[in-house]
Amino acid sequence: MPTADVCGTCHLQEFAERESERDTMIWPAGQWPDGRPSHALDYKANVETTVWAAMPQREVAEGCSMCHTNQNKCDSCHTRHEFSAAESRKPEACATCHSGVDHNNWEAYSMSKHGKIVSMLGNQWNWDVQLKDAYAVGKQSAPTCAGCHMEYEGEFAHNMVRKIRWANYPFVPGIAENINSEWSSARLDSWVVTCTQCHSERFARSYLELMDKGTLAGLAKYQEANGIVHQLYKEGLLTGQKTNRPAPTST
Repeated sequence: MPTADVCGTCHLQEFAERESERDTMIWPAGQWPDGRPSHALDYKANVETTVWAAMPQREVAEGCSMCHTNQNKCDSCHTRHEFSAAESRKPEACATCHSGVDHNNWEAYSMSKHGKIVSMLGNQWNWDVQLKDAYAVGKQSAPTCAGCHMEYEGEFAHNMVRKIRWANYPFVPGIAENINSEWSSARLDSWVVTCTQCHSERFARSYLELMDKGTLAGLAKYQEANGIVHQLYKEGLLTGQKTNRPAPTST
């Protein structure tokens, strides 16, 4: 199968932009390894996880590795056999991977007012126009995943992590503490630029603040529940628990 660098022989700009995620997803206090999480290093992130190494082969093939392949190829978004840019701009393309209990981005988006408008009116839009022309020419009336995540300071590119502040797993140590840092605040300002294409700055900042506070409140509840479960585990009181299993093998 063709790898991403094969596509890059012709689509050099898009390939280079995707690869640049390795350099722009650098956490200020090392909360994640450099370049992660991103599409450019998603397979590396997959195989270097200790839980992945301890999984049965079927779980690896049908679970994690079904999505963690963007590092090596382009047809996760530009699917065979169409390789269509218009297809990849639709939210459903992102939903293939960004869904489920461990990162329910699709569920959150599709149930939002933005997602509902796309569902109801999207068939009337022109998906063939470039993202920069989606509203003016394509008659788009609500944001899509690509429209927001590929945009940065008014420009569009295949680097989708330049505004990332939380990542998919905000409970990673240090993420929440970092959210008010200068690094995170600069990325928040870039999100405001995105949102103010349609909304006022006051509305955009208040809603983004609401999202931060909601995530922090959810993390506090998660940590409380996690502590209870760990204590039950130590005491051997979990339902069906016979022994305390060893930790996953390390890589």
